[in-house]
Amino acid sequence: MNEVLKEYDGLNIEVFIIVNKAHWDKYKALMENFPYNTIFYDPATTEGFDFIYELIQLNEKAYGAGMAAPDWTFANFGTIGAGLTAGLLIDGIPVSKLCMVGNVSDPTIAHEWTLLVDNSHEAKGLGSLTFALALHLVQDKDYLTFILQTDNSSSNIYLKNIYPLNIMAYGFVHTRKNSLLIKTKIPKENPFETLLSNKVEQYELADYDIAKDDIESLGNSFWVQQNNSKIYRLINEQIRKGKNYIIKGKYQNKNASYFLISEI
Repeated sequence: MNEVLKEYDGLNIEVFIIVNKAHWDKYKALMENFPYNTIFYDPATTEGFDFIYELIQLNEKAYGAGMAAPDWTFANFGTIGAGLTAGLLIDGIPVSKLCMVGNVSDPTIAHEWTLLVDNSHEAKGLGSLTFALALHLVQDKDYLTFILQTDNSSSNIYLKNIYPLNIMAYGFVHTRKNSLLIKTKIPKENPFETLLSNKVEQYELADYDIAKDDIESLGNSFWVQQNNSKIYRLINEQIRKGKNYIIKGKYQNKNASYFLISEI
C-alpha cells in the first residue's frame, strides 16, 4: 500500500464522510485500516450542515455558481436518504468530492452521482485517489454505475478499474447531451489498492480506424472523438438493438481526445 501512495507524500490528506448517523458503524469499520484518517459528519447537525456549505463552494468552483443550492444538496447527495458524500481534505480543506446515491437501498448497485476535484489541485492524482476511495466505500456492492461526460479530460481515471466500462446509454434529458451511462464491476479484493496499482493499457491512434460518419463499416474496435455526438447516437441505437459496447481505452493529443470503443 505504501508503494502506491508514494506520489501523495507531502500532502496532508484526510478523508471526510457525510452520512446518516445510523450508518456510521458500518463505515467506521470499513475505514478502520484505511491509510488516511477519516472525519465523519452527521448531516442532521449544525456542524454537518456548515461543512456541506464548504462542499457547495467546491461544487460551484468546478461547475459554476448556482449549480446546487445547499438545501437541495443536503436532501439528495447521500446526506439524509440512501447514500453518502465523501472526499479528500488537504490541510483540513475539501479538495475533492464524491456522491453516492442508492448505495444503501440497492443491494447490488451503487450509483456515483458526482466525482470532482478542485481545479487548483489538478495534476496531483487526486481524481484517481478519490475514485479509489469511492470503490472502497461501496465494496459490498457488485456494480458501480456513473455518468461520464465524453469531453471531460478526467474521464481516464475510470479506465484504471480492472473491469470493463460497459456503455449502457448515451445522452440524457436531465444533463448534458455528451453523457454516457456506464456500468462496471467493483473489485472484490482491496478495491482501493487495486485501482491505484492498475496501469491503463496504452493504444496508438494508428491501431484502429476513427469513426467519422458510421460504425457499420468498422471492425469490433474503433476510435470515437470524444465530442462526436453523431457516433455516440449511432452506438446508442445499436445498444437498443441488443449490442454491447465498452470503453476500452483513451488517446489524447494536443488537438483532440478519443475513446476506443469495442463491441463485446
